[in-house]
Amino acid sequence: MPSRSCSGTTLVEVLVALLVFSVALGGILSCLVNIMETIDLAHDQSQATSDLRSMLERVRATPFDDILTRFPHGTVNGPALYPYTDILGNYALDQESVVVTYANATTDPLEIHVGLSWQDKRRRTRTASMATYRTR
Repeated sequence: MPSRSCSGTTLVEVLVALLVFSVALGGILSCLVNIMETIDLAHDQSQATSDLRSMLERVRATPFDDILTRFPHGTVNGPALYPYTDILGNYALDQESVVVTYANATTDPLEIHVGLSWQDKRRRTRTASMATYRTR
């Protein structure tokens, strides 16, 4: 009787190939998730930078004698008469808050710091800040 040679793949070979494919696919998906998180963070940071620049432009456009009234030291989201949401056209980031502080409110030039905080998609608090000087 002639011997038959069996060509093809065995169940063990198929399972090993499936295991290798699954590990590779898991690594690729993990990289994609990290890339998406990085893109979200970059978008948030870009929005925060835009909001900070808008605030600093408004501070620079305000007459020097009105700065401390319109942007009181340490008041989160601004005073009731001049809320910072009006300046920024509402907040675009989750749990966003803005605060303006001064190194020393009696000096000239006046050093003005604008800080912004928000929560990212993973509920971590992120912050960004910028500073400028104003003189009389």
